[in-house]
Amino acid sequence: MRKPLLWLTLAGEVVFGGFLLAQDAESPWKVESLNANGVIKFDLETGEMRANNGVRVRYKEGTPEAAVLSSNNAILNQKTGNITATGNVILNREDTVWKAERLEYNFRTKNVTSAQFRVGKMGYFIKGAKMTGNQTNGVFQASDIIFSADDSEKPSMFIKAKSVEVVPGEHVIFRNATVHIGNQPVFFLPYYKRSMKRHPWNIHFGPGYKSEWGAYLLSSIRWPSDEKFGGEFHLDYRSKRGVGLGPTLNYRSDKWGDGYLNLYRAFDDDPLTDSRGLAIDRERDLAQWSHRLRRGDFTATAVMEYESDEFMRRDFYEDLYQNNVQPNTYLELSHDWENYNLSMLVQPRVNAFYENIDRVPDFKLSGTRHRIGDSPFFYDTETSVGYLRHRYDNASANNDYGLLRADSLHQIYLPKTYGGWLNVTPRIGGRFTHYGETDGTGSSKTSSERYVFNTGVEVSTKFSKLMPNAASKLFDVNGIRHIIQPSINYAFIPRPNRVPNELDQFDYELTSPHLLPIEFPEYNAIDNIDSQNVLRLSLRNRLQTKRDASLQDVVDWNLYTDWRIDPNSSQNTFADLFSDAIIRPRSWLSLNSGLRYDLDNSLWRTINHGFTISPKPNRWNIHGGQYYYLAHPSNSKTDRTDVFYSGLGYRLNENWSFSTRQYYDSKRGEMSQHDYNIHRDMRSWTFFVNLSFRKATGRRDDEMRISVNYSLKFRPRDPEFH
Repeated sequence: MRKPLLWLTLAGEVVFGGFLLAQDAESPWKVESLNANGVIKFDLETGEMRANNGVRVRYKEGTPEAAVLSSNNAILNQKTGNITATGNVILNREDTVWKAERLEYNFRTKNVTSAQFRVGKMGYFIKGAKMTGNQTNGVFQASDIIFSADDSEKPSMFIKAKSVEVVPGEHVIFRNATVHIGNQPVFFLPYYKRSMKRHPWNIHFGPGYKSEWGAYLLSSIRWPSDEKFGGEFHLDYRSKRGVGLGPTLNYRSDKWGDGYLNLYRAFDDDPLTDSRGLAIDRERDLAQWSHRLRRGDFTATAVMEYESDEFMRRDFYEDLYQNNVQPNTYLELSHDWENYNLSMLVQPRVNAFYENIDRVPDFKLSGTRHRIGDSPFFYDTETSVGYLRHRYDNASANNDYGLLRADSLHQIYLPKTYGGWLNVTPRIGGRFTHYGETDGTGSSKTSSERYVFNTGVEVSTKFSKLMPNAASKLFDVNGIRHIIQPSINYAFIPRPNRVPNELDQFDYELTSPHLLPIEFPEYNAIDNIDSQNVLRLSLRNRLQTKRDASLQDVVDWNLYTDWRIDPNSSQNTFADLFSDAIIRPRSWLSLNSGLRYDLDNSLWRTINHGFTISPKPNRWNIHGGQYYYLAHPSNSKTDRTDVFYSGLGYRLNENWSFSTRQYYDSKRGEMSQHDYNIHRDMRSWTFFVNLSFRKATGRRDDEMRISVNYSLKFRPRDPEFH
């Protein structure tokens, strides 16, 4: 006798638990109709569910096993986990999206069988006639497939193969495959294995024209790599300068650390002369190596920067030159403890055309500010011992010299808070420095000792006022909090027994657009320490409001200067007056200002203004400003740097974007540089053109450059062209 089928015809959302229909939050199944015409039928005896006219099935939502399937029709067996879905099937599981007209899948075992499937994950897409596989072991086999990085029905570049094996995130193996560009087959591959990791084989070309180089073609080929090792080889041709080539390598070891190596040789047909007027060799080299090893609290860092001549970096590595005019070569070993650090620095000179302070070696023990036992006192220290050598560049008439220097600083602090609002931190310290007898013809000083006593006190506080009713639609203000932070820092150093002009200079003051520190050890010009009797006065104002459910500074303005009560021979009564401000009238508008005014000479030393407008940062933005700088001790405006700059970025649509930037030198009354970029996204490829104009810098004539880059997007990146 046949048992009657028990059907429930349902609409809306259903949660299944066992064989009963229930709103059970622990059930792994959740089924819902996609529209008002959807019908869900459930067999109470077999546990089978049939759905028509649009259905979505959720499995173990909110867990690592979660999966979501939607289709026009589906038959689900909740006991076995099998589902057969037809019509516009989409399965989303573990960051992979499967699209098919028919799909047989098991939610529990992750086995899949489908016809006319389409899969997408992490930048690649596969579609074909049939696929079988298991998501647990991550291996799938398919037949008659198309593989592409382009999520399009008609990809511009793809691989068509009779059969394929895919291990997501690892590799894909093609058999009897043909590479197509558009509808045109390019070449045949009987067997091809492609890594799906970050660095498969890639070739990049950058053709262009540059006045200094002539017509050129910069190319790089990147070989398959993984997290442990990778790299590329550069082969460049410049019609006016010749051939350049060399490898770039990246490596990483859990045991030995990670590093970077870049080697490049240019066979230069027009090298010109160096700063001494001597001819530069045709074969010009650059070698860069960096390595870092970390094991617990121990760190080892090695950096090597070699250049065959002083203009190698400027001629062929312009970006590197602008970021760092004179790179250092060094080895540093460092070990950290809770409050202390011990380091050894070896810094030799590698390039004879650079002036350098050799440290061979320099040991340093640093103690950060920490409490002394259970007392209210705090202590910090810095002690160093090293052999230092001042080496002048090969164009200098000065002679080298060196000596042994030992320096030790110790300071004690007593921080206090009065009334819960006034912070007072007095300090006292002492410094001893030994200078050995000089070695070399550049100096003939005998050994000596210097003693420095220092003391001071820092006083600071913070006041705030909340104005919840302050509002402005124009400035997007929803309540205001005003914060005022005044501070005074007093430093006193009696005249040391030896002043700077009596000592050999290794660590000395450098010209800076910023106010130098007045406290040790932040003030690290060890050989330039002189008497000080100074008050640093600072006042910071901040206005904050709530925008987009977060707190944002509308105004952040800091005003500060030094009042030298008893200036030494190299100082004026007042230091320059500094003003740093950032103003955000709207969330999409930012104004910044950096000013430095010379009070004694009544002139501006620094004017650095700028603005950024980005109402739609993903669509367009504009920025601009002025940078003016007149370095001490000059008071003549003919020595100034004065540049106005502007820039625009605009994305026309998903495929086209444009950007430009300009630099106007008001001192010379001319446009010093202007660049224009057009970028085209062609789904599987990216293409951009750069047009750049630059005025002569003194070594060569005015420059015009146009460059083109055309690269595959399987793993898009900017190539490391030279």
